[in-house]
Amino acid sequence: MSLLAKHRTLFSLIVIVTILVASTAAIFWARGFKPDFKRGRIERTGLLVVASVPTGAQVYLDDRLTSATDTNIAFLEPKVYKLKIQKDGYTTWEKDIRINADLATEIKALLFPLAPEIKPLTTTGAANPNLSPDSTKIVYGSPGERGGLYMMPLSDSPLAFRQNPRLLVKNQVSFDFTKAKFIWGPDSKQLIASIENDKGIVTANLLIDTEKVDQDIRDVTGALSATLSSWQEELNATAQTQAILAPDSVKEATATASLASPSPSPLSPRNLTTQQPNNPATQINYFPTGLIFSPDEEKIIYQNKEQKYKVYDLKLKEEYELPTFADFVDISWFPDSNHLVIAQKDLISIIEVDGNNKMTVFSGKYENGFVFAHPSATRLIILTTLTQTEGTLPNLYAVNLR
Repeated sequence: MSLLAKHRTLFSLIVIVTILVASTAAIFWARGFKPDFKRGRIERTGLLVVASVPTGAQVYLDDRLTSATDTNIAFLEPKVYKLKIQKDGYTTWEKDIRINADLATEIKALLFPLAPEIKPLTTTGAANPNLSPDSTKIVYGSPGERGGLYMMPLSDSPLAFRQNPRLLVKNQVSFDFTKAKFIWGPDSKQLIASIENDKGIVTANLLIDTEKVDQDIRDVTGALSATLSSWQEELNATAQTQAILAPDSVKEATATASLASPSPSPLSPRNLTTQQPNNPATQINYFPTGLIFSPDEEKIIYQNKEQKYKVYDLKLKEEYELPTFADFVDISWFPDSNHLVIAQKDLISIIEVDGNNKMTVFSGKYENGFVFAHPSATRLIILTTLTQTEGTLPNLYAVNLR
């Protein structure tokens, strides 16, 4: 073998070894291994992936400004850190997080404006608004010359006419929908409007199709009990099928569902619609098992026998107990399935499912505990009078969260 051939072989071996060493070092570096030359050893570290909505928030680790959101923070010593995310004009997000060696910890913080924009959705009044079980529609009674039963679709369609309220049935001499209460059918297409007179006595029960306008209506008082019984059976069957996903420990701990007074939002544990409290045959319970699943059906909120609200994560198999809220009114799911909307007297907040980061999004008077998140998660919808004169019907408003 010639000298040139020997050198070529040696050079090739050196190149191969160099590539192997460099590749191995790159792999270990990517996995978070960091050389500590002072101590003469390799340190195992962790990675923090932080994102926020909106983007561009400041990230503090143990009160030290470290980075901005939507970036990765590498080579962190495995331990518990105090993580704080801040952006001017928005709520602050804080939580203790554990960084584990060789693993990436992902955090996505949802921040809300400190002074959200509030826009009216109705201007002539909205009487007894009620959200459909699938959260895609609101119905309400409206007074005046163009008054009647209105349905507001909840969508972000670019076509404006698809977002405008639609008049389903006009007010008549014998049917004033501002004095009606509404019971949704399980399919969110039909509802029953129970018309009351000035003494609070139900004078008619009208079956309405929310997908039609200028429709002929019929009084189903004679078949009311049978209709509601059929709807309840359908709700029971759906709830029982869904409850199969829940562990026995959760089902056993859940307080027995009971009928309560009317609630405007079928997303909340309180929504148990009642038209005639003394007649059980005319009551609907939308959550017969007491289990309220998140929109993605990966979490459950329920109230245990000690009247504590708890959240069970089916995916992580973890359970969280929510704190006690003063002047508590209602609770419902936020569309991202990672947050809950908490309604208290004159206060509306959004909290993470583990009970952390309770952030106030509205402070002021609103009516009947009516608050829920729009399916797009871009705003809350509330019922309030704001600056209206006393005695006038409240209106629906959007509290923008983006």
